[in-house]
Amino acid sequence: MAIRTRICSFVFVMMISLTVLSGYCSARVYKVGDSEGWTAKDDVYYAWTETDYKEFHVGDSLVFEYDPNINDVTQVSGALEYELCDYSSPKAVYNTGHDVVTLTEPGFHYFITSNQAQCVLGQKLEVLVIHDPSSPVPPPTPSKILPVGKTYKVGDSKGWKVYDSDFYNKWSEGKQFYVGDSLIFEYANEVNDVYEIHGDLEFMTCDPTSPVAVHKTGHDLVRLKEPGVHYFITSNSGFCEAGLKLRVVVGPQSKAVAYPNFPKKVDLSAMERLNNWLQTFKRQPRH
Repeated sequence: MAIRTRICSFVFVMMISLTVLSGYCSARVYKVGDSEGWTAKDDVYYAWTETDYKEFHVGDSLVFEYDPNINDVTQVSGALEYELCDYSSPKAVYNTGHDVVTLTEPGFHYFITSNQAQCVLGQKLEVLVIHDPSSPVPPPTPSKILPVGKTYKVGDSKGWKVYDSDFYNKWSEGKQFYVGDSLIFEYANEVNDVYEIHGDLEFMTCDPTSPVAVHKTGHDLVRLKEPGVHYFITSNSGFCEAGLKLRVVVGPQSKAVAYPNFPKKVDLSAMERLNNWLQTFKRQPRH
């Protein structure tokens, strides 16, 4: 009896092991962009995911190949960051030039480059990862997506540079900022940057030593994601003391907001696209 029990246990363990191994063996590796690699080309990555009806499963891997001197792979949290090329709060950053990213969770996964100019040109990738073909993961509910608010260019036509000690205080006066709004900082990035800092003391003393976030592309898009006071300075202490700093008060989400109007390729799931295709075969009424 004991021998039979041990044999059954051994068979059971072997079956479990074979199941796990078969899962790993069935995982696929995709080179993003195929021969094009990871580069800036309009719509190439949407077309790449559609080619051969690719289906991505948990355990599959993506290989990103590129020149690490001018590029990287930044994984972002959601569709809004993906659409706006907002890399300020990444989930992960890869910069080896040959990055292997294993898809460990079901759902939508978003990848962009932190080179914002190239991201705007189309260097970004969205993939839907599923457990198995019969159980697609639904897209996130709209309530989890921040509203799209107003976009303000800091300093208007003057941009982000030294004018006088009260210039940016006057610029922000009269403006009402809400969660979902965005600030654009434009400047010559060879001599300047944007540091978001914690509080009033750091703001008053131009202390950049413990920033919340650092931006230095010369064309930085900063999303206001939380209510409260937000502080921005330059790390150039001379410029900051001369007035190159901004404080904005952000109110809670405005009631009258517009949700992002994403293109069809973003907000339609694979099942929705299939349903729309099937609708084209409905019998037309006779005349």
